[in-house]
Amino acid sequence: MNRGSARTRWLGRGALAIRVARACLERTRSILSEAGVEIDYDAPPHSQSAAASEFIAMESDWEAARLLTMQAAWMADNKQPNSLEASMAKAKAGRTGTEIALRCVALAGTVGYGEGDLLEKWARDVKILDIFEGTQQIQLLIVARQLLGKSSAELK
Repeated sequence: MNRGSARTRWLGRGALAIRVARACLERTRSILSEAGVEIDYDAPPHSQSAAASEFIAMESDWEAARLLTMQAAWMADNKQPNSLEASMAKAKAGRTGTEIALRCVALAGTVGYGEGDLLEKWARDVKILDIFEGTQQIQLLIVARQLLGKSSAELK
């Protein structure tokens, strides 16, 4: 059975991490709203509550990971070489997914840490997407080799 290339699987893992992070953001937005925290995208972050400012920063990180992953996927769909982009997307999306999930749990407070809410489960589950099919460190090593034009023997 052909399971696709490693780069395709990396993109799949990155896309899953992005979706989990999006679900965490949406759940956290709901929790913050119920707590009376207003998120105003037109106001500067320093003029908002710490929770609203952190939420906006997380959304910015999420968007960067999403766009990087979409670029690599577009290149694959259009038969363009995307090894560098796929490695960057996997490293960024896996790390971002994990960071956002953990930050959302912390922002949600006791609700986020409770076993009755999906945030706690998502925060545990998303970690595998960061380490499966090549840890972030391996992906960054692949990126460094390609950017520097080095072989695996030259750059370990």
